[in-house]
Amino acid sequence: MTVRKEGIKVNEIAHRYLYWQLIEHYVLHKQFRLLALHDTQAWLEDDSVKPRRIIRLVYSEVDWSNRLKRDISHAKQQFESIYKQLGIWKMQGENIYVMSQPPIDSWEDALTPFEVKGSKGTIRNLALHSSVEEYQTVLDQELANDGVPPLRILSSEEDMMQAIERIRGQVKQINSTRRQNEEKMLQFGKPRFIYALLLSFVVMFFLLETNGGSTNIQVLIDYGAKYNPLIVEGEWWRLVTSMFLHIGLMHLAFNAMALFFLGTAVEQLFGSFRFLIIYFAAGLFGSIVSFAFNDYVSAGASGALFGCFGALLYFGKKHPTLFFRTLGKNILLLLGFNLVLGFIVPGIDNGAHIGGLIGGFLMAALVKMPKEKKKTPFYLSMSALILYVIASLTLVYFGQQQANASPELAVLEGQRLLEAGQYEEAQVFITNGLEIDGRQPQLLFMQAYLDIQQERVQEAKEHLEKALQEQQAFPEAWFNLTLIHIEQENYEQAKETIQQAIQYGEDSQIPDMDYYYEIEQQINEQLASSS
Repeated sequence: MTVRKEGIKVNEIAHRYLYWQLIEHYVLHKQFRLLALHDTQAWLEDDSVKPRRIIRLVYSEVDWSNRLKRDISHAKQQFESIYKQLGIWKMQGENIYVMSQPPIDSWEDALTPFEVKGSKGTIRNLALHSSVEEYQTVLDQELANDGVPPLRILSSEEDMMQAIERIRGQVKQINSTRRQNEEKMLQFGKPRFIYALLLSFVVMFFLLETNGGSTNIQVLIDYGAKYNPLIVEGEWWRLVTSMFLHIGLMHLAFNAMALFFLGTAVEQLFGSFRFLIIYFAAGLFGSIVSFAFNDYVSAGASGALFGCFGALLYFGKKHPTLFFRTLGKNILLLLGFNLVLGFIVPGIDNGAHIGGLIGGFLMAALVKMPKEKKKTPFYLSMSALILYVIASLTLVYFGQQQANASPELAVLEGQRLLEAGQYEEAQVFITNGLEIDGRQPQLLFMQAYLDIQQERVQEAKEHLEKALQEQQAFPEAWFNLTLIHIEQENYEQAKETIQQAIQYGEDSQIPDMDYYYEIEQQINEQLASSS
C-alpha cells in the first residue's frame, strides 16, 4: 500500500479545475500548440524545442495499477502515432495523470519511462494526486523548467466551474486563431501566373509540333532551346527561352502537372510577385548549370520547377512544424525520387534540376515569405543574392571555357550546320574541333564529307581511314569509304569495307540498311562480271 501525503484535499470539481489550470499554463503562457482537447484528455506540442516535445494531460480516476498500466500502454501507441504523423526525427515528452487519489495497490513501478518506437526520445510518466501540495511537489521536481505557477483552488465550486469554462473558451480561441493564421499563411496569394505559364507551355508546344515536331533537334534550336555553341556566340537569351519548350508530349504533361501542383503551392505561400521572381531566377540558374556541365541540346521548365521545390524547402526551414504537418513528407519524397531518377535514367538534365533547386532556395531567402514573424536578417538575404550572382558568373565562365575546349560541341554544331547545308560555317567548327582533338572520329568523318563535296577524294579517304582507326564500329564511315573505293574502281577493297559497314550497321540497327545491301549487290555483280 502507498502512504498518502496529507494536505488540502480536492473534490471532483477542484480536481478538474487543477487539470484545466495546467492546460491554461501550457497553451496560454508557454505557447504550446493544442493537438487535441477533450474534457478528460489534452495533447499539447512544443515545436520551439529540439527534440520536439509532446505532453499528454489525462484527467482520470485510476483505482488499480493494472488499469494504469493498460492506459500507459495505450498512451505509448498514441505517442507513436503522433510521432509518425508529425514526421519528426526525435520526440520527447510527458504522460501526466491528474488524479484525486492514486491506485490503492502498488503502482509506482508502472510509471517507468518508455521510448517511442523509431524515436530516440523518452516519454516520462508522471502522476499528480491527493492534494494541492502533492501536485506542486511533483511539478516542482519533475517540471521545474516549465515554470508552472502555484496551483490554487477557488472558494466555491461555482467559481471553479466558471473558471473552467473561461479557460476552455480561451484555449479554443487561441487554437482557432492559430489555425486561421496558418491557413492565411498557406493561402496568402491566389494562383494566377501558373495558368499563364501553363498556357505558354501549350502554345509553344503547338508551335513546335506544327513546324517540324517538338522532338526535332533543329526545330528546338530554331525556337530557342538551350544549345551551347550558339549561346557561346552570344545567344544568351536561350537560357530563358528554353524554359518554355518541351520535348515530346510526355515531357510537357509531366512538367505541366508538376507546375500545377508545385507552382500553386509556391504562389499561394509567397504571392504572385515573389513566385515569378523565384520561378524565373531558379529556371535561369538551372539553365546556367546545364550550360556549364551539359553539352547537349536541352529544353524544359524542370529547373524552374525544382526552384519551386527549393522555395518549399525554405518554407520548411522557416516553419518546420507546419511544413511537415502539411506538405513536408510528400515534398521530400517527391524531391528525392526525382533527384534519384535524374541520376539513373539517361537523358535527364540533372544539372538543371539541382541548379534550379539551389536557385529557388536562394531566391526564396532573398524575397522572403510574406509577413515572416522571424525575419531573415538583411545580411543573410543579401548573402543569398551575392551567392546567386557569383555562382552564376562563375558557372557561365566555366561553361564558356568548356565550350571553347570541347570537341563534342564542335561535333554538335558541325553536324547541325552540315544538315542545314551551311558547309562554310560547318568547316569553321570542324577545323577548330580537330585542332583541339585531331583524333575525334565524328569530326574526321564530317571533314571527309566536306572533302568529298570539294572533290578532294584522297584527303577524304585518309580522314575516313583515320576515323576508323579511332572507332571501328562506325558503319557510316565504312560505307562512305566503300563509295570512294567504288569511285576509284577498287572493288575488292570495296567488298571488304561494305561487309564491315553491314556488320556494324546491323549491330547498331541503323535504319537504312537496305541501301547497304544494294551497294553490296552492285559490288558483287561488278566483281562477277570482271572475272
